Parts: sequence; structure tokens; C-alpha cells
Amino acid sequence: MGSASIAQKKLRERVLERDGDLSLALLLEHLVPVERLRELAVEFGVTPKGGFRIERAPARILAPKLAEERSAERLDKVLAALIEPPAPASTGEGEGADTATAAAGAAAAEARALLALRDQEVKQVRGELERAREGLTRAQERERELERQVTRAREDAARAQRVAAEAQQSRAASPQEGAEDKALQRRLRELESEREGLFAADEAMRLQLARDRSRARELEHEVAELESLIPASRRRKKNPLPPAPPEERRFVVPYLQPSFYKSLESKERRSVEQAWQALLLLCTEGYGYPGLEVKQLGGQDTWSLRASRGLRVYFRRRPDGDVDVLELGDREEQHTTLRRLKEKG
Repeated sequence: MGSASIAQKKLRERVLERDGDLSLALLLEHLVPVERLRELAVEFGVTPKGGFRIERAPARILAPKLAEERSAERLDKVLAALIEPPAPASTGEGEGADTATAAAGAAAAEARALLALRDQEVKQVRGELERAREGLTRAQERERELERQVTRAREDAARAQRVAAEAQQSRAASPQEGAEDKALQRRLRELESEREGLFAADEAMRLQLARDRSRARELEHEVAELESLIPASRRRKKNPLPPAPPEERRFVVPYLQPSFYKSLESKERRSVEQAWQALLLLCTEGYGYPGLEVKQLGGQDTWSLRASRGLRVYFRRRPDGDVDVLELGDREEQHTTLRRLKEKG
């Protein structure tokens, strides 16, 4: 591989690393011969860093110093060195054509390798997305099963309470009835404890379900971004994804806190309307509605939903699935709002 191919490869790597942003120093380092850089350094009286002498200083030392020049005359000379055509090669025409063909073949091979890496990355992300969806389906099934268990536990607890009340009303002074009463009370306590455990498990499953949905949306965005980098001729036909399982809708009751009303005072009418629309969607459509972008913030028990591009509604979840609406704030002031909500507890 010739020096031109090596320089082209290095530039391509830096373009990918910096998202297409190249500095003047980087272009001078890879496109201007080091002898020309040394001539300009001698002419301008540049002192290289690192203890190098000008006649031995490498391009990576001289290029940044020359790029710092702000004199119009000197800057014109630097730019002229950058756009000067390369010196003609001493080899014959046939050998030059072979070298150019080899360089083009190497570049095409590297491009094919990059495309293969992109394809592999897209496959990995698709696999992760499918696993996340499977986990989401299993979590929804577990949530429905827990809800059924909670319902049964509530019914058992209600029956036990009725039996205990009837036993207290009709119990006599006999030791046998007293023992039955104690057994019923013990059973009642066991059912209440089981009910509390099911409530806690249901709350944990709801939180995990919201996190799984957020992760699935992030993976879908990542797949779309990676697929956009693959040329249309290299894209494979997508297999249709299985339909998402239907969600059981439940109306979420918002409990509006005084701090929420106070935050509306400094907002325009349009912002207030957008906040109420977003809250209505949360109550009717649930946490998984795509436009709301519901997510947990900073490892706290505080959540946010998107009212508009620059507005967020902050709330906390209740154990029963309803929410306490805390504040309407600007997206840019999110860190300040979170710190204030954390201090208030």
C-alpha cells in the first residue's frame, strides 16, 4: 500500500471518528508533504514543540503550529501548499494505472468490510430488540397473573373479615369457639400479609414494564439509525415483526399537587393546554403511549412525560398505579427542577 493509500485510510478513520469534521491541522498533516511543511516552518520562524529541530520535526508537530497562523499572507501560503497538486510519480504510465487500480480495489475492500460490520451490528441490535420484546410480553403476562392473584387475595381477605366479624358477634364463652376465633384471626393476618406482598410485586412489575418499554423504544431508534447508514442496495428485506400483544388499558387517576398549580402561573396558555393534553393521554393511554416518552429520571422516584418539545410534566407514582402530578417545567431546567423536587421529598 502506497503513501497516498495510507494517508487516505487515516483520513477516512478520522472522518468516521469526528462525524465528518476535519480541522486545518489534520488536513495539513495528511495531505501536505512533510518537506513542504518544514520549508514553511523555516520561512515563518516556527519553533516546533517537543524539542524537535525543524529539519527533523514530523508532520504531526508542524501542522498544528502552521494552522495557528492568522496573518493573511502566511495563511495564503499554507492554503496554497494544501491545494498544490502532488508531484508526478517517476514510474511509467502503466505502473501508475496499476497503482491507482490497486488503491481503488483496497478502498472498495475496506468499504465492503465496513458495510459487513454495519450489517453485523444491525443484526445484533435487532436480536436485542426481539429479546426485549419477548421480555416485555412475559412481563405483561406476569403482570396479568399478579393482578388475578391480587383480586383473589382481596376476595379471600374480604371473606375472612366477614367470617371474623360474624364469629365475634356470635361467639360464646366456650374454649372451642375461642380457639376457632384465634385461628380465623391468624388466617386473616396471613391473607393480609399475602395481599401486601402481591401489591408490592404488582408495583415492581409495573415499574419493570415501563422500563422495558422505554428500552424497546431506544432499541427501535438505534436500529433505524443503523439501517439508515447502510446503502439501499445492501439492505435486506425485513421480516415482519410479530404483532405486539394488546395492552389492558387502565385509567390513571392524577392527583394534582399545589406545586403543579403554582408552576402553571408563569406559563403561557398554549403551554398549559399542552400540559393538560399530555396528562389526559397518560390517564387514558397509559405509560406506553409513544408521544409521551414517559421515563424515570436520575434513579429517583420522579418520572417525566413530554408535553411539547421544551416542556415536561413531572410526577411520582402511587402504590395503586395512580400518580401525583408535581410540576410543569422547561426541559432545559430539568436538573434544577429535579434537585428542588428531591429536596422537597
